Amino acid sequence: MTMQGTVTSLVIPVLDEEDYIAACLDHVLPQIDELSEVIVVDNGSMDDTVQIVKEYAAREPKIRLVHEPRKGLFFSRNTGFREAKSDIVGRIDADTRIGAGWVSAVKRTFRDADSDLNLGGITGLSAPYDSPFSRSKKWLVDALVRAKVLGNGMKIDNMHGANMAVRLEAWDAVQDKLTSRSDVHEDIDFALCLIEAGYSIVQPTEMWADISPRRALTPPLQYTSFVKAGITSFEIHGRSNWSLRWLVAPVTWLSHAVFWFPYRAYDPVRRSFSPRRLLTERTFRPAALSEAPPGS
Repeated sequence: MTMQGTVTSLVIPVLDEEDYIAACLDHVLPQIDELSEVIVVDNGSMDDTVQIVKEYAAREPKIRLVHEPRKGLFFSRNTGFREAKSDIVGRIDADTRIGAGWVSAVKRTFRDADSDLNLGGITGLSAPYDSPFSRSKKWLVDALVRAKVLGNGMKIDNMHGANMAVRLEAWDAVQDKLTSRSDVHEDIDFALCLIEAGYSIVQPTEMWADISPRRALTPPLQYTSFVKAGITSFEIHGRSNWSLRWLVAPVTWLSHAVFWFPYRAYDPVRRSFSPRRLLTERTFRPAALSEAPPGS
């Protein structure tokens, strides 16, 4: 379906994100004129997150704060989408920093999509900031784009919750089919539901966002639950296979375990490594609401 005059909302779920939400909104504000609204969904923050969002909302009327008492990214995301009043709804995490032209790329992708594609969702490219590997990761992504392995508006079968947008019509069509299970990745489930409903997902190159590297700080044993949730997300849709379970998942976990050590030793403020940081006990902060371990 070709869309003219696309109107776009942006949903940002938050829970105790006082260290990230201001920077997130600071990267949204330069593009606020292209958005109809920014919906920040608080999931019961106990820190200064709500106060920070209220201060931004007092200065910018397009920013509004809503509350969702039921814990979990599934509920926060759904509340934000149900509050949205636009043709297109973007969704990012509280630690996402959208790049210049992000909103324009979202609108252009949906507007110019061929009607035969039945475009339901899009997801962009990203690299971590405050990471010892920021430059190398960005170089790798750019190389894969040039090789036409990533981006270029190609069809894919997944969406990244930290950098995505969907047609509200597509959301309405699948929202009752989405699972609230805590042992699945809600963005994978969302993508597979769209595909099963006959919608396509594409990856535009220009839809760029920098993301926090804090997922890399997940202790390896705890990251096992994260990897298992990915497998389960495909299993409940009948899409699991041996390569996912015995090749992709183990390699994903092993690479995470290897890189966990330099991430632990890296000081993003000083931009240097310190072996002593490996021995320093620090409280782990999940990368997103969905990364909290079961029962937490």
